[in-house]
Amino acid sequence: MHLSRLPALLLALTLTLWMLTPAHAVTLRLCTMESAVLPFITPEGQGTADLLIRMAAQELDITLIYQPAPLARCRELVRTGSADAFPAAPFIPTLAAEFRYPLQHGEIETGLAVASGRTMVFRRVGSSVDWDGVRFAHLNTPVLTPFGTVMPREKLQALNVPIDANGRTMQANFQKMLAGRADVAVALEIHGAQLLLLPPFAGKIEMLPIPFLDENYYLAISPAYYEAHAQLIEKLWDTIGRLRRSPLYLAQQRKALDELLKP
Repeated sequence: MHLSRLPALLLALTLTLWMLTPAHAVTLRLCTMESAVLPFITPEGQGTADLLIRMAAQELDITLIYQPAPLARCRELVRTGSADAFPAAPFIPTLAAEFRYPLQHGEIETGLAVASGRTMVFRRVGSSVDWDGVRFAHLNTPVLTPFGTVMPREKLQALNVPIDANGRTMQANFQKMLAGRADVAVALEIHGAQLLLLPPFAGKIEMLPIPFLDENYYLAISPAYYEAHAQLIEKLWDTIGRLRRSPLYLAQQRKALDELLKP
């Protein structure tokens, strides 16, 4: 072989091997809350929404990295591109202006949600405060909502009721109620129901029957990451929608919920 042809042949061989070698997995950095929002997300990525995202990412060869942080900090990290996604965010105008969601003709694709959940009103047993689905009655203290949550706070503001959003967790807010610092709190139904099973709260706090909110939650992506991986993210959202209806995921979800609500 003539030596002058060797560099060209080596280049051709290198390009061939590169095309035949599977591409390295794309990495998706998920900023998730440092305290669990059960059953949906946990700092370690073990919630039901986390499981669904992991299953979809595995199909598409996406490597997930979890970065726990306070909720407000996560919003800022995703907004600025220091993190790539938040695992379970509601689709509301405040957040839709900051993140990318699964849309079709400008409308949210509800079938591509990672989770659905109700936010309920919890009150101290003996309190006269009530919620009829439209307004509160006999409310004389601020309504407790976890720090950094957007959707409950916006609805409470629209109702023109006082808010205390300083509690870092639902458990901290339940403790505030028992201390007499508030009569009611809004919290995710499944998480609140779990807390009501604990000795400090059992028989002392109760859940009112009418939901405060009933919403879907989505894998929200930073604008910069979406622009760089638009086709892959669209596939990821589609895969999430398909897997959420699969028997395998539904069985895993049921198992997780049963474990969560065990006495």
